Amino acid sequence: MARFFPRQPTFRPMHDSAFSAPASSVPAILAVDGGGTKTAAVRIGLDAGVQAYRTTSGSNPFDQPAWREVLTDLVTPINTGVQASAFGLAGYGENRAFGETIRTHLHGLCPNGAFSLSNDVDMACNGAFAEGAGVLLLSGTGSIAWARNAQGQTTRVGGWGSTFGDEGSAYWIGRTALQLLCQALDGREPDAIPFARKLCAGMGWPDTNPAAMDALLGWHAGQDRPRSAVAQCARLVDTLAEEGCPQALTLLKAAAAELARCVQTARAHFGADSVGADPLPWSYAGSVFNSRLIRAELTALCGAPQLPRLPPLGGGILRAARQAGWSIDADWISVLARNLEALPATQSLTTPPHSLLAPLSEKAGS
Repeated sequence: MARFFPRQPTFRPMHDSAFSAPASSVPAILAVDGGGTKTAAVRIGLDAGVQAYRTTSGSNPFDQPAWREVLTDLVTPINTGVQASAFGLAGYGENRAFGETIRTHLHGLCPNGAFSLSNDVDMACNGAFAEGAGVLLLSGTGSIAWARNAQGQTTRVGGWGSTFGDEGSAYWIGRTALQLLCQALDGREPDAIPFARKLCAGMGWPDTNPAAMDALLGWHAGQDRPRSAVAQCARLVDTLAEEGCPQALTLLKAAAAELARCVQTARAHFGADSVGADPLPWSYAGSVFNSRLIRAELTALCGAPQLPRLPPLGGGILRAARQAGWSIDADWISVLARNLEALPATQSLTTPPHSLLAPLSEKAGS
């Protein structure tokens, strides 16, 4: 039975890493990366050292009704005396009127120093290329490409949300897989029945109707955050693709093609700065890039990606440091990268996962 009462917002427990309490007299800046499923805040000292690090649940204002409380509880214990703060928030910039509401609230959390607010993908792009030119392709629950040229001009491709876009995202992969499952079980896609049975087994559902339909619809109705739940199915699709399932391989190849279009369109928007110049480098962020097969196919379509110089939080740190008037050079950025890499749940930036990988077309034929 589907439930028709309003879903209540869910919260991830606040997590504080083990750092000494920051002193307000010590020079410091603050950066906050607010995504759809996780929000992280870091306080950084003049030596690029981490003074405090906290994480909590997602804070996308378009997806999390309690976004104000989430951000206030996260930031308040570590915002005292910061010289500058930089926030990157999912959804910011997509509605002007609501954007002013967001800006007013966040500026109130850090009212005494320099303040900046941007979309979280813009901040991630700033970190990936350490303020340089490039295309950042983000694919997690949603998807978007954000590009900056050498003159500092920016453009975005995709990012229209799950209703209108987010092609190639984890949600798009999960939803497409579940659609194929439904079509296989009701007879429209008989060739996909083995795929549907494997997907049902992975989800713990019966694999024949009407029991399968009852399980699927009941599972979806019972989710507090159904978009995130559907996105989690992408992991199972990737596992099936690694096992050689043809439908899963085809689905991931289609996802990679959609993501490649974003990179190619962003590059074409700026063109080459001069005749014969190389296209803008591209880099990546988001859970979809945990897929070896997705990375391989994108490498075949767009060339090898550049490893991110810094994680998304790093882009906010660079902005805040500039606003505070700090002197930043390549050595400072390298120290910052090492310190951020040591934080809990920060993806390693040192091992190039895209190297020596065959594209999906080769795997499917092997």
